[in-house]
Amino acid sequence: MKKSAFIAVALLFISGLVFAGNLSDIESMTAGSFPRGLVIADVDGGRGNDLVVANFGAPTLIGQENTVEPVSSIMVFKGNARKDLACGKSPRGLAAGDLDNDGIADIVASNYGDGTISIITGKGAKTTTLPVGKFPVGVAIGDLNGDKRNDIAVAVYGENKVVVYLNDKKDGWVKLEAAVPGSPTDVAIGMLGNDQVLVSANYTAGTASIFKVRNGVLEKTADVKTGGGPCKVEIADVTGDKIPDLVVANFYDNTVSVLRQNAAGTLDDQVVYKLNGLHPNGMAVADINNDGLADVVTANRDSDSIDILTQKDGVLSLSLSITVTGGDKKEYGPVEVAVGDINGDGFPDIAFTHMSTNTVRILYQQKVTAGADKQPVFVEDINSTNTYNYPNPCVDKTTIRFSLAAPVDVRVVISDLGGKLVWSRALPASDLRAGINSVDWTVVNDFGARAANGTYILNVIAGDKTITKKIAVAK
Repeated sequence: MKKSAFIAVALLFISGLVFAGNLSDIESMTAGSFPRGLVIADVDGGRGNDLVVANFGAPTLIGQENTVEPVSSIMVFKGNARKDLACGKSPRGLAAGDLDNDGIADIVASNYGDGTISIITGKGAKTTTLPVGKFPVGVAIGDLNGDKRNDIAVAVYGENKVVVYLNDKKDGWVKLEAAVPGSPTDVAIGMLGNDQVLVSANYTAGTASIFKVRNGVLEKTADVKTGGGPCKVEIADVTGDKIPDLVVANFYDNTVSVLRQNAAGTLDDQVVYKLNGLHPNGMAVADINNDGLADVVTANRDSDSIDILTQKDGVLSLSLSITVTGGDKKEYGPVEVAVGDINGDGFPDIAFTHMSTNTVRILYQQKVTAGADKQPVFVEDINSTNTYNYPNPCVDKTTIRFSLAAPVDVRVVISDLGGKLVWSRALPASDLRAGINSVDWTVVNDFGARAANGTYILNVIAGDKTITKKIAVAK
């Protein structure tokens, strides 16, 4: 086994890779109440992909019971058209794949509130409901027993188990289940060690469990260490050797772990990549820049941001961090993310559900016009959207973040509401870089005394631009 490695990326930078095009402004579409699950697939047999959203319907965090009656729904968006589909109570996870061998992707939703899954086939015309257990979360579709029929796997958070429904041609849906060390939130199906396997992200155990279906039994073959609070898991080649790896988003650690599959078919210890954002609740693995290599996109729930890690020479690099709304409230923003061609132009787009605003949002990748006099630019200059502090309100420390298109001298000034200077810092251009920069305020004045509770004015001055925000201090 190789020793674990940790790769920290403290500040945003532009990697040597060039994206296929420029990313558009964020397009926002109204979804239902508290949207969570998200998938991009052609589920109606028409031209192009659809965007499928699961509207959870209540402000319920994982492991909690709904305190209100949820307004649950599944919405399918194609262009400007929307279709609503029936589902169970509080749909949370979504997966798409062909379950009835008709060549059209079907939908599976985990219904957190009633302990079931909804299998939606026939272009949304038929819904089958199957029991799985308390608080089902992540779902996956894939062939687990080699019969060339797609099966369904579910992470059942409230009962510390995974459930598989084998898609048996003769007997219909055949249920298997197995215990995991602690509170699984996601599952993935793919090839590891020359076998088709199921992997679960065990949120409270800090591990991932690997299962195979053997002789009609769901058998666990390994538990592997991940970061803190593994909440999303994918099987994909992110090390460039054409062998699938295990990729995990760690909610508590604000990291992505990569466990490389070596030539012997076993997994090396994790390599850990630090994110810019806080609490990666969603993750997608796809070739985002059309270079033939799989990249990683995370939806960072509590920093209102999306991080993009691109692959080069077997290593992931944090190439872009995007602030989503720019508001003072950063919590409960992007919760799930998916990558796929939504508008049919041949370029992969990024979609994410935004829980606090009841929207689904899209970043379209746009082709660079031939002969254009400048390359695609993914670093924004300082503006109101990408300048903010977190946490806000704060108690004893807050981090002030801002973006620069190029290094310039920056002055950070905090004043009270009467305009009296409280604290300031001069940041020379030599200490800054293109991309996201940050400075911490430990909630003291320039003399080292603690700032009183209340509201303060933050000014970030970069060149001839001044961005003004408010900071709340509370014990």
